[in-house]
Amino acid sequence: MYQKRNQIFEIILCVIDGLVALGSLVLAGVIRYGSIARWGASDNIRLACTAVVLIHITVFSFLKVTDDFFQRGRYRELVVCLKYSVSVAVCMIFFSFVVKTDFMISRLMTLYFLCLDIPLTWLVHIAIRNRKKLFHTNEQRREDILLISDGAQIGKVIETFQRSKETMWTISGVILLDTDTALESLGNIPVVCREDDYLEFASGLVVDEVFIQISSIQKNEKTLKRMILEFEKMGLVVNLNLDLFDLGFHGEKRICSLEGYPVVSFSSRLLDYRMIVLKRVMDIVGSIIGLIITALIAIVIAPFLLHESPGPLIFRQKRVGKNGRVFEFYKFRSMYVDAEERKKELMEQNEVSGPMFKMENDPRVTKVGRFLRKTSLDEFPQFWNVLKGDMSLVGTRPPTLDEYRQYESWQRRRMSFRPGLTGLWQVSGRSDIRDFDEVVRLDLEYIDNWSLSLDVKIICKTILVILGGRGAK
Repeated sequence: MYQKRNQIFEIILCVIDGLVALGSLVLAGVIRYGSIARWGASDNIRLACTAVVLIHITVFSFLKVTDDFFQRGRYRELVVCLKYSVSVAVCMIFFSFVVKTDFMISRLMTLYFLCLDIPLTWLVHIAIRNRKKLFHTNEQRREDILLISDGAQIGKVIETFQRSKETMWTISGVILLDTDTALESLGNIPVVCREDDYLEFASGLVVDEVFIQISSIQKNEKTLKRMILEFEKMGLVVNLNLDLFDLGFHGEKRICSLEGYPVVSFSSRLLDYRMIVLKRVMDIVGSIIGLIITALIAIVIAPFLLHESPGPLIFRQKRVGKNGRVFEFYKFRSMYVDAEERKKELMEQNEVSGPMFKMENDPRVTKVGRFLRKTSLDEFPQFWNVLKGDMSLVGTRPPTLDEYRQYESWQRRRMSFRPGLTGLWQVSGRSDIRDFDEVVRLDLEYIDNWSLSLDVKIICKTILVILGGRGAK
């Protein structure tokens, strides 16, 4: 029921935002050229409008504009509208370059479009959310619900439904399980405590939906199965609380199918696959650009590095990637060839607490290698890892096999995300952090708050760190 309503609202909002985007484009064209006729003489208006509609639908879908629509504050709503309009404008510019013989949107017209679309979209969203005040209506979705719970939790459940802001719930009745108390009502809400009487009790009530919250699912398994099947036959929507084991779980839960088995998925963060696809596209584009730069760097540094320390130009090492996957890791060699053998001798001088080795004045590093590390040029071959899919532009740094084997169970969550060239802890004073737990904390903060905009911020900060000469030591 809820999914159908949400889908209808999503379609309606998509149409409204599309009309606003289309209107903003037309107004931007009129402002830029003085009239629609003059705009039409310069550009293909039909192609431009078609492109904006298609781009709008794509961006609207990927950014999930309707998520938490009625819970967002005005500032957060403005941020969402800003992201949406900028994304549409960027895609319009890209599209105009692809088909530039027929359609070319100017920078000035793009600016006019943004100045119109951002505030108009924001005002429309605010108006939709405040439609009751604007049109002086008392519209609110009304539903009659039957609650099934136990004596220990029923008070909290009733309070939760009564204070709902989105839906005006009328609690038709309560079925109490696992209680010896014979109640006939809770305030003005009728109650039944006998399991055998529930069907007759429910049949005499007005009920749209049923909500079940029981502390012990296993103890009441047969009763709940019978109830769910009977209510389903009556055409009612039955909702079973997902926190089945009372875990106090603060992550995310989702019902899905796993090889035909209906399951409840628990995770600290369930990521939107569409955003992961966009992140991968960004990785591919960034890695191709990075590999071109890497080739130019290799031509310049190879003679100096190989003259000081004969051996391979590229250092290869087994590293641990997402969820324990092992892959070949590439860097420009910044150490002498026997560096791995000498590492055991230097372990006592490790400056980082925990399963991670860092030494500021590492004697294994060559003079050229020290320059490469200072400027982070040694990291550039990892763009090949990014292109292959072993790594991402932004993520958590991949540990060595020895380091990973020393991880505690909670520390392994930092590897639940694809490792990256740079990350949150690298731009948070990466050469100054001496506590591995602090590194893990920053990595988990990145995972829990990940978004494409956060990746862009970290990439920009990384560039500033490199230009400022604050690379890894």
